[in-house]
Amino acid sequence: MTTISKTRWRFTWAAGTIFLIDLLGVILQQSWIKSLDQLLISWIRQPLPTGLTQAIIHVTKSGNPQPVTWITLLLVAGFIIARRYRGALFLGFNVLIWAGLGNSMLKHLVQRPRPTVDRLVSASSYSFPSGHSITAMLLWGSLIVLLGWSLRKHRNWRWILTICLSIWIVVIGVSRVYVGVHYPTDVIAGWSLGFVLLTLTQWFLTRYGDAL
Repeated sequence: MTTISKTRWRFTWAAGTIFLIDLLGVILQQSWIKSLDQLLISWIRQPLPTGLTQAIIHVTKSGNPQPVTWITLLLVAGFIIARRYRGALFLGFNVLIWAGLGNSMLKHLVQRPRPTVDRLVSASSYSFPSGHSITAMLLWGSLIVLLGWSLRKHRNWRWILTICLSIWIVVIGVSRVYVGVHYPTDVIAGWSLGFVLLTLTQWFLTRYGDAL
């Protein structure tokens, strides 16, 4: 994929705007942030059968740093073997630098405490933004870009891939609210910032027309 469409840039600007509004709302502790969080939590944290709850816990743990790091390294190795070096750099930078170091720095700048509710999993550090959500967007979003380029002549398979990975990105984020370790606005911030960074990295690596 050598160029980024105007539609993609519009979505990126929209995501950036959402992130900034979310960020300011959290920093300034505005009342609408609390109201939105309470509303979405009441929708998401509904009693579920034990089996489904355990499945959600497994889903949320799949986004922990250790499995994500291994998945990323294996995928990077695969792209290197396939001689898609720019794609390997794209994926590695997005997950290990943006989602790893960048997210950690932002958490320590904002310093939002985590929700004071019964948690189904343990979590440390600060709450904003959701690290699992930004990582899901950057990891699986990178795959949508990279494999989408490979499947450019097979539109049906490309759409199936995009829809499946997009659903997974959403599920990972929602699971963080369900297990009680993030506010919904943390998750929204992770998704929106992740999308912006995904576009910027892609633009930087392909601005001279080279494919990933």
